[in-house]
Amino acid sequence: MVHCSSATLPSMIKCVEENNGIDKRISRFVLPIGATVNMDGAALFQSIAAVFIANLNGITLDAGQIFTIIVTATASSVGAAGIPAGAVLTIAIILEAIGLPTNDLSLILAVDWIVDRSCTVVNVEGDALGAGILHYTCLSELEPVKAELTGVKVEAVANPNSEEETSPLVTYTKQLSTPSNTIDPEPKESIL
Repeated sequence: MVHCSSATLPSMIKCVEENNGIDKRISRFVLPIGATVNMDGAALFQSIAAVFIANLNGITLDAGQIFTIIVTATASSVGAAGIPAGAVLTIAIILEAIGLPTNDLSLILAVDWIVDRSCTVVNVEGDALGAGILHYTCLSELEPVKAELTGVKVEAVANPNSEEETSPLVTYTKQLSTPSNTIDPEPKESIL
């Protein structure tokens, strides 16, 4: 099991597009942003850890301290890196903000490796749910995706004696030679 939200991004994009049928324009826009900013699991973990440390020290939190925990955990989870144990560092900020001792942070480090995995699950599920909701709400407004490239037709070959292209998508057609006095009624645009 992965314990890093950023590491799940390639497989999450593949699963959301193939298994859930989310449009790739939505998934490839929403999921990278969600992997960076949407750290719901970290915010929950930071809040619970701060309340745990307060209870461990026999400190009763008042409404102002609880509000401070909520605001600080939300703000710090948005700015936290999507790396293993990224939320542990921001818990120290929360503890300082509400006046709790930071020396109890070592207790959180002992269980962080397992809690971090569940935080990753919450983060990834939230990102996928957000992509699904956006896909559902924008379904009528999305233009149909044009067909992917299925073949290439080559009308002229630079060196006719060269070996054939090995790709099954490339087919060659012989260009008929036209007399030099025949005028092409429709001029062709050059891409060079």
